[in-house]
This record gives sequence, structure tokens and C-alpha cells, in this order.
Amino acid sequence: MKDPLAQRMFFLFGLLIAAGVMGALLSPHFVQTSTVAYLLQYVPVLGVLGMAQTLVMLSGGPGIDLSIGATMSLVGLAIAGLFALGVPMVLACMIGLAIGGLLGAVNAFLVCVVKVPSLMGTLATFFAYSGLALALTGGSPIGGIPDWFGILAQGRILGIPVHMWTVFVPLAIVLHVMLTYTRVGSHIYAAGNDERAAFLSGVKVWRLRFGLYCLSGVIAGLAAIMTLSWFQAARPDAGEGMELLSVTIAVLGGAHIFGGIGRISGTVLAVLIVTTLQVALQLANISQAWQLAAIGLLLIGSVVADNAVGERLRARTRRAGT
Repeated sequence: MKDPLAQRMFFLFGLLIAAGVMGALLSPHFVQTSTVAYLLQYVPVLGVLGMAQTLVMLSGGPGIDLSIGATMSLVGLAIAGLFALGVPMVLACMIGLAIGGLLGAVNAFLVCVVKVPSLMGTLATFFAYSGLALALTGGSPIGGIPDWFGILAQGRILGIPVHMWTVFVPLAIVLHVMLTYTRVGSHIYAAGNDERAAFLSGVKVWRLRFGLYCLSGVIAGLAAIMTLSWFQAARPDAGEGMELLSVTIAVLGGAHIFGGIGRISGTVLAVLIVTTLQVALQLANISQAWQLAAIGLLLIGSVVADNAVGERLRARTRRAGT
């Protein structure tokens, strides 16, 4: 198996099996059927955020969106606030997705137009959005969400959470098809691999990246809707820590932070690994501090593996050019 990306997928499958075995060793409750449904409850929110982060990274720059968790929190508060003002829930969710897109557009403007490095630009909006969420609510959640809305994240179809079927799986399929079989997907990879060459071939690189940051905001809005359905309340800290988890998932899944390398299928496997690890540690009563340490070690390992894959691909390109 000489393809580095295929090797990465093989590695991820092995890591997922290892995480499952570790969970079974840490807690006898891990192998129960109910644990699978509990584990899959976490997957859609983390998964869609990981996909959004993957898209931003793929286009290069280098690209990263550290505001994605704060965007999720702010959109959730906006939806709950609109509903409290009498706006129908479905319409409030649609407006929330638009707000997510606008928040993503702020990132896009900073990164693509003003040319602020994505790390600094999205870190600034992370603080701005987080501060705004706290200021608008005084740190208190907004309740009053209708019971029927809980079906999205709390309901089950064939024992699997509804939002797995209705949000996570469809989004993964759509993004996979877009990246693999469409011109937009080829442009994203081209921009990530060689920005100048992509520009000379007619790709509007800055417009492409601008759109992906906006799409990242919309996807964060989807995560907000699922979280709102799950908790039946909007919390100003709902997205706390999600930015680093989404980066971990994207990088572990094979997305190169400098662009041009990555697959949605890798992101899907990565979110399963991360959630399996989290649930295993929770069931074993491992403290939150050690859970964060484990995620941190996983991120370090992901970056090391990411660099190794990048070096092998660059070496292959050099050999092909000689």
C-alpha cells in the first residue's frame, strides 16, 4: 500500500479499533448496546464541525477557523431569542443559518480581503463572538424550546439518533461528492496545493476561500440547531472547546493545515475515534482534565502524522518532476 492517503485511512481504521478495545478494557459498560446510541449522540455535532474545519483547511492559505465554536453558541442564542420573540421555530432556524453564514463572512472578509492570517483573524472573532454571547445573556441559558423540537437530537430511528440520519450522514455524502466529483472540489484542492498555479489556471482563489468560510459558519449553525434540540436550551458556552476538537478531528482525519490534502471520509473516521475515546474515558470515570490531556496527545500525534504524510507526498511530487 504505497498511497499515503490510503495508508492514512488504514491507520484511522486501526486507531478506531484500538479506541474501542481500550474502551472495553476501561469499563464493562462500554460494550453494552446502549453505549453505541450514547456515543452516536455526540457524533453529529462534532462531526459537522470537523467537516467545516476540513473544508477551510483544504483550500489552503493556510486556513483555520477558531471561531467555529463561538459561532455555534451565538447562532443557538439567536434562534432561541427569535423563538422567544414569537418567530416560528422553523423560520428562526433558517434565520439562524443565515446568521451563521454572516458570521462566517466576517471571518472571510478578515482573511480573504484584509489579508489577516486566519489564525489571528478567527481568534479575534472567537473572542468577539464569545464575548457577545455572554453579554447578550449575562451568562444564563435561554430556555422555552418546544418539546417537539427535541426529536431531532433526542429521537431514534432504528436505535440511532435522528440527527445522524437527517444531518450528519447527508452532509457527509454531499461534501464527499462535492470534493470528489465536482469542479468546485477540484478547485478547492488546486487552491490548497498551489495557490499561484490555481490562480493562473483561472480559479478565483479568494472567492473560493471566502465562500468556504461562509459555509463554515452555516455548518456551525447546523451544529447549533442540533445542540439546541439536544439540550432544549441555548447556552452561551455551548460551543466552548469545540474549535480545538474540530481542528483535532480535521487534522486526525488527514486534512493538511496548509491545504490540498484531506478527505471527508477521513474526517468521519476521525470523529468516530474522538467520540469513542471521550465516551470510554467518561464511562471509566476519568476526570475532565485527563480527558483533555488525551485529546491533546491525540492532536499532537495527528500533527506528526500529518507532517509525515505531507513530506511523503512532496517527495513523490519531486520524484515525478525529475
